[in-house]
Amino acid sequence: MSGGVDPTGKVRLFDFADAISEIKSTTDLVINAHIGLTPKAEIDALVRCGVDAFSVDVYGDDATIREVMGLRAGAEDYLRVCEDLIGSGAPIVAPHLCIGIRGGKLAGEGKAIERLRRLEPRSLVLISLMPTKGTQYERVLPPSGPDIVGVISKAREELTDTKILLGCMRSKRDRSWEFEAVQAGLDGIVMPSERTVERLKRSGGIVRKRSVCCALI
Repeated sequence: MSGGVDPTGKVRLFDFADAISEIKSTTDLVINAHIGLTPKAEIDALVRCGVDAFSVDVYGDDATIREVMGLRAGAEDYLRVCEDLIGSGAPIVAPHLCIGIRGGKLAGEGKAIERLRRLEPRSLVLISLMPTKGTQYERVLPPSGPDIVGVISKAREELTDTKILLGCMRSKRDRSWEFEAVQAGLDGIVMPSERTVERLKRSGGIVRKRSVCCALI
């Protein structure tokens, strides 16, 4: 479950808490919710209504949030959401870090990873900027393979017990670096190229396929 944020940076899923409770009580659907800057009281309600996993974007610096999101929020505000979810007993909290989100260039990704150490997250989902038509970033280049691999290496170094996953929301223009990304410390990669899979098999790697959102792995 996801959607656009309101002027405060919140995805207004709390408005549908009763519907979520009904879905969880009458079906076997698994719900992963992106909630943005949701306040603590609403987080408590969303956890109580049975959401299985929560995905929360994290950022390296306040300037990136102002430029990209247009919000007067700070990096610590997003970490606070993660902390509130953990404190509320959320089953799964999966921080998401978008590499190159500030115009395709690195802008504090390492700092975001360092801040996550205090949370000891179960998993970290890494994605990357996808230049999108109609946005201010439509003509920028996505982050380079070496930049992405470098962030993965940093995450593996800092978060030794965390599953490091490369999510589906990333540019597919260049896939040549995926094998090196796995070697740098990934525990999983969504929709790898066929060439990456073959290289992993040839190198003796064990490839296991799972049909599930990476936040739930």
